[in-house]
Amino acid sequence: MKKITLITILIASFGSKSFAYCPIPQWCPKADLHQVLCPSEPIDDIEFPSVIGRTLVITWWTNETRTNFMPTPPPGITVSGDASTPLGEREYAWPVSIKGAPTALGTHHYTVSNTCGVELLHGSITVAGPPSIGMVTPTIDQVTPQNIPFANALTLTAEPAGSMPPITIQWFSNTTTSTTGGTNLGSANGAQTNTFTPPANIVNTNGIYYYAVATDRCGSTATTENTSGKHTVTVPIPVPTCAPAGTINCNMTQIPTFAGGSLGTPYFRTSETWNISGNGITQVWSDVVLAPGCNHVTYSAGGSGSVPYTSACKWSLNNTGVPAGGNGTRPTTTQAPGESTYYGDYFSWCMVHRYADDLCPDTWRVPTCQDFVNLDVALGGTGINRADTAVRNKLLAVSGVAGQFWGGAYAGRCIASGALNDQGSLVYYWSSTEVSTITNARVLHFHTGGTVNPQLPSLKSVGYALRCVRDN
Repeated sequence: MKKITLITILIASFGSKSFAYCPIPQWCPKADLHQVLCPSEPIDDIEFPSVIGRTLVITWWTNETRTNFMPTPPPGITVSGDASTPLGEREYAWPVSIKGAPTALGTHHYTVSNTCGVELLHGSITVAGPPSIGMVTPTIDQVTPQNIPFANALTLTAEPAGSMPPITIQWFSNTTTSTTGGTNLGSANGAQTNTFTPPANIVNTNGIYYYAVATDRCGSTATTENTSGKHTVTVPIPVPTCAPAGTINCNMTQIPTFAGGSLGTPYFRTSETWNISGNGITQVWSDVVLAPGCNHVTYSAGGSGSVPYTSACKWSLNNTGVPAGGNGTRPTTTQAPGESTYYGDYFSWCMVHRYADDLCPDTWRVPTCQDFVNLDVALGGTGINRADTAVRNKLLAVSGVAGQFWGGAYAGRCIASGALNDQGSLVYYWSSTEVSTITNARVLHFHTGGTVNPQLPSLKSVGYALRCVRDN
């Protein structure tokens, strides 16, 4: 608590023909005092020094325009003067002081005048009320498997505010829709900010509700009027295990003949990569892989007992009328999405196996069948063959739908004769995992009908597109 002392000067006024005596104390400098306090917090005392025989009139008001008069000081405030000099209502003999710890919320105005009605000072004492806080949104119920994030985070409809900053926020959980008696969630997942992400790492089939509390410097609180909807975490989706791999079978003596004499430097558009997190995986997936030498590839039939490099690679643009292996312009590594819609190059499995380090360089790698299964589950699938248009739509960009996983189009496949089949209806991406037969390996497959299969067995000699994966 501080003390405010106001220095005074006494002025007497003399007329030319008559004497008018009305002492006018003046503050040096003139004060304009306003204090903002917590409930029951002591004010900075205001004191007027002693000047013998002089009188002050102190009046309290409920509004700044001083039209609503208060007959007494607000609760907790005392005004005192020289008790030896009895005076009228609201009059105090010097020395005068204003002290106390007000309890009534709101702003209390006061004026200090002399007995002639000349106002010398206007001041106010504000007792801060509780802060304000918005409502919780959204209020919908949400359900997710363990370790799969909820679709929507929780936010407040208004920024918490109050006259006694700083204002802090704390989120609570509860087993009912009550906004009292909940569990303090500490600081994890944004639990002390406007936006809170409910955790999904612990199974809770009964459901949990969330609400928030704002607290100001005084310790006054405000609680959201509502709770969130019920958040339920179900048991995790089991991740199937891909069938065991067989022995690598490729005719490694065959060397494809590339356009331009080499495979070139393979690449994918760096503007098109996707971060996937959920169900225990955190990965980055690439765009479809392109290899400059793959405009045309010649190959010969395979030798006995092994799979040749048939259908090594072809390339086709989508919706341009350019045929397989045609003369379109390839997208660059930095080309933005939407500037070119294309299928990518088509590789046989043995091509992928032989040139894996070139096609997926540095920290990237050819995905395994298990990578595809984990990816499918992270996107809300089951890891096995089934009809699932929701996951299919995430794997294939649907026009006008934001946040999808892979752009591009239904690439189809390049069969052994060099012809392109199923463009516009089917998608296949190679894994590095063989089936326990000589001729087959696993692919991720989905199509326009809604079927998704992350571990479809397919002939190694067929040409499919390739995407690379990187673990974070």
